[in-house]
Amino acid sequence: MLAFNPKADIKLLKLDLSSLQSVRHFAKELSQLESKVDILINNAGVMACPEWQTEDGFEMQIGTNHLGHFLLTLHLLPLLKKSSSARVVTVSSILHCSGEINIENIHLRNGTYGALKAYSNSKLANVLFSRELAKRLNTTNINTYSLHPGVIHTDLQRHNKSGDKTDVGFMERHFFLTPFMGSQTTLYCALDESLDNESGFYYDNCRRVDRMVTEARDDLMARKLWDLSCDLVKLEDHLKI
Repeated sequence: MLAFNPKADIKLLKLDLSSLQSVRHFAKELSQLESKVDILINNAGVMACPEWQTEDGFEMQIGTNHLGHFLLTLHLLPLLKKSSSARVVTVSSILHCSGEINIENIHLRNGTYGALKAYSNSKLANVLFSRELAKRLNTTNINTYSLHPGVIHTDLQRHNKSGDKTDVGFMERHFFLTPFMGSQTTLYCALDESLDNESGFYYDNCRRVDRMVTEARDDLMARKLWDLSCDLVKLEDHLKI
């Protein structure tokens, strides 16, 4: 049931996940406003865009969908640790199943770029990040989750529309989830008490998925991606875990 809280105290802060400078500025601003963070939902992103680069020189999708959230999460860990029970929820996609992380060419340069390929890779990175984060925080009060929200009728797919626009619109209206329905697995991971003792797992349709593709269960690759991500974002020593 949709609920409204007229007494909610909402604060809006500007954040551009494709900019490391913006991420650091946002984290600093938030730490000045709040004494703790109970729930962090990493949900922003870009899908199947042309071959663009972030201001830091990263491929746009891995830069925004993974590296931006990676840096944001680590900067907010001090606030998350001040919560009695915190959760980090990272919205991935079922397309992580077709992703493949190439540590030597994470930005898909030298003619290897493909729009959906880059998106799938970034969504696999989300799963591996959540998995590795859970291992590194296993003695803390913070649980992590990644998920597939479903195929939702939003503007996310604006770069991936081809063919007859009428047919695309018909499919979106009649077969895609509404944003409200598409938020349910995210809310389940963020709020459901039955997940208090689970961390690092992947969810779909408000259920844990244990049968993952091999690439999503590769703990060695998760550690390599973590180390590469630290190097790429020039992670400050005091934030390393």
